[in-house]
Amino acid sequence: MSVLGVVVVPNGKHPKVYATVLAGTLSAPTLEDAFQLTPTAVEPSEQAVELADLLSAKLTSSMSAAAIRVAGNSPIATRYKAQFSRAHCEGALLFVLRRHTQQEVRTIVPAGLAKSLGLTNDAFEALVVQLASGKANADAVRAGLTMLPK
Repeated sequence: MSVLGVVVVPNGKHPKVYATVLAGTLSAPTLEDAFQLTPTAVEPSEQAVELADLLSAKLTSSMSAAAIRVAGNSPIATRYKAQFSRAHCEGALLFVLRRHTQQEVRTIVPAGLAKSLGLTNDAFEALVVQLASGKANADAVRAGLTMLPK
């Protein structure tokens, strides 16, 4: 069985979704796949729907669990368009992943993540560097690692 880690990155008018499919265990993780989704729609609500459809097409029956790296700050307090767009997209993706896995989708923020998994920050970041192909999908890897069994 594999797990999916997802992050939405605001990027001008078109947010990007980075996803990683991981397998194995937390002590011996393997990267099965990594992909990026970019909507063509302009309006945040349409972007969210389009990204949900794109992600849905990528899901396989072997994906048993998922986690989304969410923004640490509230989009309501700032009302920046990028944060609203990110929140729309995170919600739509969460819905698709919940329906697919039939279980709770974990939402994570990086602060304190290594400690919650029983790892040192250095050990956790070494795993991230080993699996991530770049900074953009590192948060997707972090999210996916939280779903792997120890």
